[in-house]
Amino acid sequence: MQVYYKFMNVHWMVAGNQDVIDAMDRLLADYFVRESENEEIDFRVFLENKSYDELREILEFGQRIVIHNSKKSAVHEAGTEYRNGLTTSIYNHATKSVYRLNYLSKEIHIYNSDKGVLHKDGIRVVRDIVKVLAEEKSRAVMLHAAALYKKEYGGIILVGGKGCGKTSVSLELLYKYGFSEVSRDRIMLKKENSKYMIYGWPNYYNLTIRTMNKYDNTRQLIPKEYLSLSIDEMENVNRKMQFTAKEMRIDHKAATAELKHVFYLNNNAKGICLSKQELLAISCYTPYDLNYPDWHHWGDSSRKEAITFAENLQQEIDSTVIDWNSPEEAAEDIKRLFLK
Repeated sequence: MQVYYKFMNVHWMVAGNQDVIDAMDRLLADYFVRESENEEIDFRVFLENKSYDELREILEFGQRIVIHNSKKSAVHEAGTEYRNGLTTSIYNHATKSVYRLNYLSKEIHIYNSDKGVLHKDGIRVVRDIVKVLAEEKSRAVMLHAAALYKKEYGGIILVGGKGCGKTSVSLELLYKYGFSEVSRDRIMLKKENSKYMIYGWPNYYNLTIRTMNKYDNTRQLIPKEYLSLSIDEMENVNRKMQFTAKEMRIDHKAATAELKHVFYLNNNAKGICLSKQELLAISCYTPYDLNYPDWHHWGDSSRKEAITFAENLQQEIDSTVIDWNSPEEAAEDIKRLFLK
């Protein structure tokens, strides 16, 4: 199965089993829109439901990198990277997947025999590469912010660091004041003809048990083992759970909106009191995202000249692939080609 997608002016293709692609779409489809086949493809992703044959080479000659940066060991993802010419092979130690990136063909193959893990790596690869391409092609900027919309107010964003209350305030506005969701935790912001436009970005809601207990739409998501706890006891549960907007019964969504107001959040209960400049500075995730480092090097400018040269070489000089079983056979094929 092959599916074509777009976000802003980035276009790509994903090929793989339908159930794996559908699992990816449960998170991505609110913002990454399917489209008909498009020749202007920026990259292609192939979901390979099998093990990678050359893993030993990556582990023997590769270098350690960070794929997803988190203080929580259960979420943090490290990898081993092996670069060879215009290709990079990466082993993700957390998911046991291999990503093989070819910067010339603009193809990424993801290998894992476990479908349940394969779709998570598909999300990781697609989302991280779309980010750098949207920044490059659309001159967009990613902000660590939540975004909402209401007709009489237009688009608003909530900016602040960790623990500032972006999710909590968003849920109040969504469930109690009739706002529509535009984006949950990150946004792409672009200036278009003197207007600042918000583009939603696919992220899960990360909810504490206490937050889930506050609303009818999320209370039904609390695991049974926590239902008997008091509010104070729920406050002390050190666990967050991930949900999509659909799972939280958030029905009113808008993928884009014109920005009309920015709200900078300081959580007085935590003694946080930062200026607008400080809050905006720590929330600007272009070019450096705190959690998602540039592990793929997809937008590496130092490689572009070599890629252009290789592309021109393929187009301007005759070439032939020789599939051979013996050196003698290969030599005969080459000789035969010139005798035509």
